[in-house]
This record gives sequence, C-alpha cells and structure tokens, in this order.
Amino acid sequence: MVDTDLPQRITVSITSRLNSFRDLELIICANQALREFSYVENVKLNVPYFLGARSDRKFEAGTSNYLKTVICPIINSQNFSRVTVLDPHSDVLEACLNNYHKHNNHRLVKDALTKIDNKDGAQSRICLVSPDAGAYKKIFDVAKEFKIDKIVTASKVRDIKTGKILRTEIPTLDQHEEITYVIIDDICDGGRTFIELAKAIKDSRPSAKVHLIVTHGIFSAGLKPFKGIIDQIYTTNSYRDINSMNEFGMFNENYLHLVNQTNIF
Repeated sequence: MVDTDLPQRITVSITSRLNSFRDLELIICANQALREFSYVENVKLNVPYFLGARSDRKFEAGTSNYLKTVICPIINSQNFSRVTVLDPHSDVLEACLNNYHKHNNHRLVKDALTKIDNKDGAQSRICLVSPDAGAYKKIFDVAKEFKIDKIVTASKVRDIKTGKILRTEIPTLDQHEEITYVIIDDICDGGRTFIELAKAIKDSRPSAKVHLIVTHGIFSAGLKPFKGIIDQIYTTNSYRDINSMNEFGMFNENYLHLVNQTNIF
C-alpha cells in the first residue's frame, strides 16, 4: 500500500490460477481493492488456466454454455484492461471475453522439442500428432512455427448408440523411417485419450517413441497409467504446483519434464 498519491498513474497486473469460484472471488476482491487507489489507472488479469475451459458449449438441452453465460460475464464486469490466457482450449473465449489476449504454447513446445531431439535435421524425424480434428489448427500453427512437415490427425470410432469410444485410429507413416511421434494438446485431465492414442501408434509401430506435450497438466488419475505407453511428458505448472509427485504415485525427472509457467507466460 502507498500512503501518498503517485506522480504517475500505473497499471497493475493480477495473476491467478483460475481453477475455482474461490479463485474468482479472490480476483474480484483484489481488483476492487486496487480500484480504491487513485493512482491505479488500469488492472490487467493474467490467468494461465481458465475456469471451465472445456465447457465452451451446451452439451445437452437444458444446460448452459458455462463460459459464455456464467464465467465470462463475471470477468467482463470487472473491466480489466487486458485478460491474458495461456493456450486456451477453444476460440470461444475470444468471442466472449472483453480485452482478451491469447498466449500460445510455442515456448513450451520449443523447450520440449529441444529436449526430444536437438540434432541437425530433427524436424524431419518428428511427426506431430493432433488428438482430433478440432485440435488440428493449433497443431498446424506449431508445425509452421517449427518447420515440421509431418502431421497426422487421430480419429475416434464410437458406438453410435452409446457414444462409447470403441477404438482410436491414426494414419501411420513410412515404417522404415525413424519417426518420433509428439502428441500436443492444451489440457491433460485423466489422460485416457492420449494413452489410447499412444497405444494405437505403438500397435502399428512397436518401436516408435511417443512423447506428450500438454500445457495444462491436471493428471487427475496420476502418472501411473502413462507408464510404459508414453515415453515422456512435458507440461507446465499452470494448473497447480507440481513440486512433489508423491501424490501422483510416480516421479522421475527424466520422465516428467516441468516448465514453470512464469517462464513462458
């Protein structure tokens, strides 16, 4: 707190992991407290992870579009001069959030790709994997940024009656090439999608290396389900601090590579 008026008006940034309504309450309280000072001209909000990121549409009749009708109107009411989100799940935020700014995942991907293969010609030995058609644009942008030519998109075969995923299918590349597959996505919750995808790759190419890059690592089922299927995981602490992996049931710095979100956001 400053007791006297400053000679110049300033902009203040609030940074928060927006994981719950409690976090939202704290953001509002902080913003309103800052507004009490005459020298605070603007307040920016930085939220690496955005509450309800995947609830970007109505999933069935009688439900709400959580982002559009619940969360974004509350954020908008606070009149932030800028709201920055790290690797958002979809473009819905751009349509619903005032003064929105997207921060892409390229710093994380660059760090991960450097660790995966930093030798000459690495781009020709890497194939980027889009988990579904919806993620393709984001993966294409990554491929363009890092001059990687090989991209494949997975598809899920579902039971029409139940909606249950029967299997995951993925195009295979030339079996004689030494290709490293790198799956890229924004969020990993339990990880089943990525596990099934890696299995599908290794069913056709048992010797293939499969790496996973996810910006927001939730890992609600721990890391054990990935063991022996995905070779290495790269993520950030945008969703939560990951300074002790005992709660996840497995920790190996050579397996889970963590990039501090403050270094890329």
